[in-house]
Amino acid sequence: MPSNKLLQAAAGSAGGDNLFVEDVFSTYLYQGNSSSPPTITNNIDLSNEGGLVWIKARTGSTNHVLTDTVRGAGKELSSDVNWAEQNYTGTYGINSFNNNGFSLIGANAPTNTSAYTYTSWSWRKAKGWFDIISYTGNGVAGRNISHALGSSPKMMIVKRTDSTSSWWTWHVGIGTNYILLNSSNPQAGGGIVWNTLHQPQQYLQ
Repeated sequence: MPSNKLLQAAAGSAGGDNLFVEDVFSTYLYQGNSSSPPTITNNIDLSNEGGLVWIKARTGSTNHVLTDTVRGAGKELSSDVNWAEQNYTGTYGINSFNNNGFSLIGANAPTNTSAYTYTSWSWRKAKGWFDIISYTGNGVAGRNISHALGSSPKMMIVKRTDSTSSWWTWHVGIGTNYILLNSSNPQAGGGIVWNTLHQPQQYLQ
């Protein structure tokens, strides 16, 4: 059933096609098979609109795997560790972003082995909902990062991709504090100042 919650209402915009939550977000469970990498059909248009896929094994101990259309298929980040980006293009992980989901390649444990079942979360880029920005740092405090949300974001995630670094995460509910996705520590403050609320969810490279 439709959720009856329009993203345009959340963004405060008018006009254009009506977008329901199920048009831009999906939770999809699948079974790994180690031989014929599955194609996940979740009706999320990632190839034309762009977005992010987050995969985690449900029945085994594996790293989280995050791949997005800005960095490209096969280029993986793991939110439970501080590793730099890993490039498995054409070998493991996501092989392609499709207009109705995504396809996998390879038989590695984090995304496709017959021993595990998996969950995948897909976010599609959409005004008032989700965006991904890649940028190069310049060391200037107070820098603004442009986005296409059309409204002030309520959550941001920043990760450096070319070197080890933590996953700096902000949510409107914790003020100027932050949490680190790859840490079990509670929220903290003082180490970083979120100078503006006009930034998207983003990766730092």
